[in-house]
Amino acid sequence: MKNALTVLWAAGILFAATAGSGAQVQAPASAAFARGTNFVVSDADLYCSFFVLADVPALAISGGDATRTLFADGDHVILAGKGIETLREGQVLAVLELGSKIASQSRKPSPGVIAFQRGRVRVLALDGGLATAQVEKACGAVKAGYILVPFLEKAKTTVMDPGLDAGALRSGSPTGRVLFLEEDAVQIATDQRALIDLGRADGLEPGRLLAIFAPPDPGQPLTVSANAVVIDAGPASATIKVLMAKAPVRKGDLVQVR
Repeated sequence: MKNALTVLWAAGILFAATAGSGAQVQAPASAAFARGTNFVVSDADLYCSFFVLADVPALAISGGDATRTLFADGDHVILAGKGIETLREGQVLAVLELGSKIASQSRKPSPGVIAFQRGRVRVLALDGGLATAQVEKACGAVKAGYILVPFLEKAKTTVMDPGLDAGALRSGSPTGRVLFLEEDAVQIATDQRALIDLGRADGLEPGRLLAIFAPPDPGQPLTVSANAVVIDAGPASATIKVLMAKAPVRKGDLVQVR
């Protein structure tokens, strides 16, 4: 009984120290624990995340009810711009907020502009060069000026973390870099998302597992610092979700297909 209380007391001190340190990463208890953990790619990952857009469309939300510029679920909005003539009643469109052009972390060219998914709208009526739509699902506020692209249903997946083994870079496996971190953070951890400069041209598709390598200490070899899964793949980039991390994931970290 005394030994059990000692263990609980020590665990409490460790928890308190971690909670007060501001640390963003909590290492798994063991690789065996990570290997036994299932991770679900959620609706938020699929439809309220971000990806790289190579070509920026001209179709956008121009306004809405009265003079409002912020919209939520159920609100009506007006659509305008090039491509309005191709719309049909009942069509669903994804709402995107454009970010900056993504900066390459290697010698590869920039894959495009960051697009943040802000929700979706359904076309209600068409009237010449304008269309009326209703906000069906908003990831935060939908704003006038946000652009629109056809909405695509994406399959949910469940993956099992392969474990944070010592692993090293494998010869012949596609290797890239982390380009952007969720919320434009300095570092991210488990359950957060990032962009990488590998895509479908490198054999990536949703559900593919990846290994991330943090820069090692001088004189030390590269080892796996985190595992991730692809949640969206474009031609030359992909959005990934960190499954388990034992060290912070940072912009510029190496990433390799498992």
